[in-house]
Amino acid sequence: QMLVIDEADRILDLGFEEDMRAIIKALPTDRQTALFSATQTKNVQDLARLSIRSTPVYVGVADQDQQATVDSLTQGYVVCPSDQRFLLLFTFLKKYHKKKKIMVFFSSCNSVKYHSELLN
Repeated sequence: QMLVIDEADRILDLGFEEDMRAIIKALPTDRQTALFSATQTKNVQDLARLSIRSTPVYVGVADQDQQATVDSLTQGYVVCPSDQRFLLLFTFLKKYHKKKKIMVFFSSCNSVKYHSELLN
């Protein structure tokens, strides 16, 4: 028996703390629990204490670093009217896709599929 909580920080940010507590209380206490979170907030730590009965094992990545990204990575974003987003994205990708590796984030899986169809 296992409980896996992924994106715990986002679940809590969206206001599901009480729901998570209710779910955890309804589950058998004899289980393995895995909790994944991009950030370690007080709420995430409280959820870990509630859901993990034994001493939790913390696994961090580059916790001692002051920056979350490497120096060779350039991050950026553009704010534009929604009716111009696709044209701007298409123009940007057309200009830089052969020179650089580019990662684009979308708000949903459906949006990824939709834009993938349009761009391929």
